[in-house]
Amino acid sequence: MDWLIWLIMVFIFIILELAAPSMLFFTSLAIGALLAAIVSVLYQGEVFEYIVFAVGAVLSLFTIRPLFKKAMAKTQNLKTNVDALVGKLALVTEDISAFKDGFVKVDGEIWLAESETEIPKGATVQIVSISGTKLKVAK
Repeated sequence: MDWLIWLIMVFIFIILELAAPSMLFFTSLAIGALLAAIVSVLYQGEVFEYIVFAVGAVLSLFTIRPLFKKAMAKTQNLKTNVDALVGKLALVTEDISAFKDGFVKVDGEIWLAESETEIPKGATVQIVSISGTKLKVAK
């Protein structure tokens, strides 16, 4: 019957992880409880179950959590929406000068653009930055 208690603990830890994401802390406890449930079925020894729970939770915490953090660090640098436009090439659809804004086409969309130099229609420019709805471009 001990295995059933360990399985209930597994579900409780998973629910806690889903309710309050804690960077896999409760998931590590759930893994430890699952290992303890398996040991409970195979061996009769309550102390051994607790040892397996503790060791399994600590090992999974120190192995799974760093892998998860490493994977999350890769996705945090992902640029989306207008931030993804910086660095892309655009086609000038209306002349741009230092005193007059023009228009550029990037990814099928027309954007208002400014530049510090004169750029003729038809030229290809690179998007340097975005300020509101205006792109700053350079040749």
